[in-house]
Amino acid sequence: MGRTFWLVLAAALLTGAPMAAAQTPDAIGQAAYKYQDTLPEQLPGVGFEIPRQAFVDILISRGLAYRTTTAGDVFAVALPGAPFVEVVYFFNSDACDCLTEIEIRFADDAQAVAYFQAKFPSVNVRGEFFGHDRISAYGMKAWRFGSKVFVVAILPNTRWANQ
Repeated sequence: MGRTFWLVLAAALLTGAPMAAAQTPDAIGQAAYKYQDTLPEQLPGVGFEIPRQAFVDILISRGLAYRTTTAGDVFAVALPGAPFVEVVYFFNSDACDCLTEIEIRFADDAQAVAYFQAKFPSVNVRGEFFGHDRISAYGMKAWRFGSKVFVVAILPNTRWANQ
């Protein structure tokens, strides 16, 4: 949960004041999902493990158009003002009905390289980025292939579990 929530909770507990429902992170639309800072900032509030319906609610509330599969588990979204063409969000793992991977599509390889190098400073010879927030039981991995950047959660029961 966000730092603001904990500060409000601590203040309420210290003063004995009752907490209003509107002060909880979910009520004010600030739920914290894993690795939010590694996903494109043009769609704030989205991170790994966000439930599919919460993701769809964000798209609708922002008036964003999207394409989806027949099963409704993969979404392609063009985000206004973004340095990329679109982002594909995947909710099709056995782990949960939640976001487990994204694919960021660029107009060309050079744009993908620039974005990847800026967002994911790699220390790996193969050009991969691994992240662990030291809180979660899992990490994340990012890499670039051609004009696409892939970012995945390393969760049990996903195709990336053995990374």
